[in-house]
Amino acid sequence: MKKLKGKFLTVLSVALLLFLSACSGSNNASSTPKENGKSGGSAQFGDTIVVGVSNAIGAINPINTRDLGAITLANILFDPFFEPDENMKFQNKLAESFDTKDNQAFTIKINSKANWTDGKPVTSEDVKFTFDLLANPAVQSSGLKTLNVIDGLDENGQLPKGEKSVKGIEVVDDKTFVIHTKAPTDPNYLKGSLINFRAVPSHILKDKDPATLHQDPFMLKPTVSNGAYTLVNFSGESSVELKANPDYYRGAPKTAKLFFKVVPQANITAQLQTGEIHINYPSTGAIAIQDIEKVKNMANVTTNDPKGYDWQEIYLNTKTFDQKMRQAIAYAINRPQLVEKLLKGKAEIIDGPYTKIHPYFDKNIKNYQYDPEKAKKLIAESGWDKSKPIQVNVPIGNQVREQSAVIVAENLKAVGLNVQVQKFDFPTHMQKGAKHDFDIMFLGIPYQIDPDVSTFYVTGGTYNFADYSNPELDNLLTQGKLEPDPEKRRVIYDKVQEILHEDLPTFTLYSDYLQGAVNKKVKVGQPKQFGMFYNVNEWQIEK
Repeated sequence: MKKLKGKFLTVLSVALLLFLSACSGSNNASSTPKENGKSGGSAQFGDTIVVGVSNAIGAINPINTRDLGAITLANILFDPFFEPDENMKFQNKLAESFDTKDNQAFTIKINSKANWTDGKPVTSEDVKFTFDLLANPAVQSSGLKTLNVIDGLDENGQLPKGEKSVKGIEVVDDKTFVIHTKAPTDPNYLKGSLINFRAVPSHILKDKDPATLHQDPFMLKPTVSNGAYTLVNFSGESSVELKANPDYYRGAPKTAKLFFKVVPQANITAQLQTGEIHINYPSTGAIAIQDIEKVKNMANVTTNDPKGYDWQEIYLNTKTFDQKMRQAIAYAINRPQLVEKLLKGKAEIIDGPYTKIHPYFDKNIKNYQYDPEKAKKLIAESGWDKSKPIQVNVPIGNQVREQSAVIVAENLKAVGLNVQVQKFDFPTHMQKGAKHDFDIMFLGIPYQIDPDVSTFYVTGGTYNFADYSNPELDNLLTQGKLEPDPEKRRVIYDKVQEILHEDLPTFTLYSDYLQGAVNKKVKVGQPKQFGMFYNVNEWQIEK
C-alpha cells in the first residue's frame, strides 16, 4: 500500500475538546515518590515532575472523557493511535503505520511492542471491542460522533437498532485492522478523528454490562492501561498522581512520578517561583495576564512564545433567544473594553469558530461592532420581555473569564436586560451546558487543526450546548468531513462561517495568548499547546 503523506490539513479530534475549564482550590501534592523499577530518578535527576493546572479535572473515563484535563490524562494512560506535535503534524503513537489505496479502506498496524500493563498484548481485537463498545447506545458515549463516516455507524456514531458490531472495523491479524468508511474520506480527517480514540482492554471489560459500565470501578480508576504512566491517586479538585510504566513500549519513563496539581490561576505564578510547580499546562493552566512579565523575569524558569490559538466565547441558548436577540447581545458587548481592560491588549477580537492564524479563517467576515443603540433596536424588534431574567453561567478558575462575565453583564444591563451571573465549578458548569440549563454560557475553546466544527454546531452535537439546529449547516458540515480537496473544503467552510456569523449560536469574545513556563531544571518537557505530552516518557528534572 502507498503510505500517505500529510497532504491535507490535519484535524484535532473534538472529542477533543476540549475546553479551558474551571477549578477550585488545591491541596499540596503528596509525598515524594520512590523510584519505580526500570524508570525514575538517578544521582543526577529527580524522580518527580509537577504539572500545574487551574482547572478541576473530571473523571478519567477512557471511553467518555469530557473536559480537556481528563482527556489529556486519559491520553497519557491510554495511548491514542496518533498525536500532534508542536508543529501540528500527526506523529504515530500506538499506531506503527497508517496506509490506504483508495481513501475508503484504511489499514492501521498497532505497534508490535505495545502491551497492557498486565503483560497482555494490545491487539486488534481490543480495538474492535472498543469500537463496538463506543457505538453501543447503552454506553451513552459520544466517542464516535466525529467518526460517523465509518461504515456501520449512524449519524450519531452509534450502531443502528439490532446491530451489535461495527461492520466497518475489520480485524486482519493480532496487530492489524482496517477501517472502512461509507465513502472516500480525507485520510487526515480520519486520522485526526482518531486522536482521542483509546483502545481499552477487552480481556478486562468484555463481561461487563455496557449499560452500567460508566459506574464500573475501572472507568473511575483504570487499573490496566498501555501508556507511559499509570494512575495512582485521583482527586480531580486537587491533584492526580501517576507512576511510570517501566515496560512502556516506547521506552520506560525517565521520571518515576508525574503529578497534575490543581491550583487557582493566581497561585500558578507563585508556585512556579517557589518550585512547587515545575511546569504549567497552558491550555488548562495559563499564567494570569497580569503575571506574565513577572514570570518572564524569574531567574528559575523559561517561558514559551504563545500564539493566538484558543478563544473564549459565549453560547447563546437558541431556545431562549431568537436570532435578533442573539445579534442584539453581540452588539451590546464591548469587546474592545474586555481586551484592553482585562488583557492589556494581548488578545484579538474575532468572530466565528476560527482564529486569525487558522488556514480556514475567512477574513471577509466583518466583526460585530460595539453598538448599544443597535442592540436596543434589535431587542425591541424581537419582542423580548426586559423583565425576564437572563441566566449567565461562568466557570470559576480563570480570572480574566470571570471578570469578563462581570463586564458582559454590565454591558447587557446597560441596554435594559435583566442579567444574573452564576458561577459554578467546572463539572457542574459542563453538566448544565449539556442540559442546556443556561441562557448565556461562557466557555473556552481550544484550537482545532482541521476546520470541522460539527461537534459544536451540528444538530445534536456533543458540545452543541446552544441547542442549535440548522439543516443547511448540517449538510455543509457533512460535506466538509468527506471533501479531500482543500480548496473545495475552503468554499464549504467559508459558507459555514457566513451562516454562523448570521445565526450566532455562539459569539466569540476574544482570542487570547496562553503563556507557559517551565523550571530550568526540567529537561525535554516544555509547556506547549500541541504535543506537550507526546514524549512525556523522556521528561527529566535535575535534582
